[in-house]
Amino acid sequence: MAKNKNTLSGLQPLTSLSKGLTLLLQIREASSPMTLSEISRRAGLHKVTTLRLLITLEKFHFVERSREEKTFEIGRNAFYVGNGFARKGPRQKILEVMKRLVRDCHHTVTLSVLDGTSVLFVERLDGTERVKVTVDIGSRVPAYSSATGKALLAGLTDKQIIERFKGAKLGRFVDGTLATISKLLADVAKVRSRGFAVNDQQSTPGLVAIAVPVKNQRGEHVAALGMAFPAGSLKKDGQRRFTKILLDRAKEIEMFGIESWGTTL
Repeated sequence: MAKNKNTLSGLQPLTSLSKGLTLLLQIREASSPMTLSEISRRAGLHKVTTLRLLITLEKFHFVERSREEKTFEIGRNAFYVGNGFARKGPRQKILEVMKRLVRDCHHTVTLSVLDGTSVLFVERLDGTERVKVTVDIGSRVPAYSSATGKALLAGLTDKQIIERFKGAKLGRFVDGTLATISKLLADVAKVRSRGFAVNDQQSTPGLVAIAVPVKNQRGEHVAALGMAFPAGSLKKDGQRRFTKILLDRAKEIEMFGIESWGTTL
């Protein structure tokens, strides 16, 4: 067995498969269906190579093509495979916790993980208020400008955060965006000391959010539990109340034994 394991560890990934999966991720991250030229340009591949990869992905329903508009978008089997990942482990128990959060607080609740310099939303339950904030499952936002992102970054050392953002451009979305590493580190230090993170319109005008980390048995921040509000609807007493509820629910989720997102959920 050891010999086989060592042999496998020395193998290189298939170039064609790597290119195909890269295309799939680019199509998923696009805000609208993309043309062949757009996909080819983003991937840095020849049009013929790009088309052959897209035809293969289309054959297995990972992308869908609009022949009228000559565009490509994510296909049903991409959802099918992704849904298989989401169903692993104690997902239903976590969703029950999130449902109680929505029932008690009436606002949108999210669960997210750190993915590079971004936050990936893996679960969401919409609030019941007439005016509510929502996000797409599978969408990403910059970690430095989101409450969930800062809650997750708080589990890293300053050195690890600096290394993670090396070469990354911290864009400014609104006046309050933390657009430098030094400002981010200062804000993350506050998150570590108080145990929760706040995004007061730092990413999107009209959006306020609070988030707390979900930890594994080693104390690592493996996920973030967040709640989103329309600006002006979250008063200080409400923030304290909702934060306490989020912290309590995060502790409950931690009892399910989440060691890492990829192996447990």
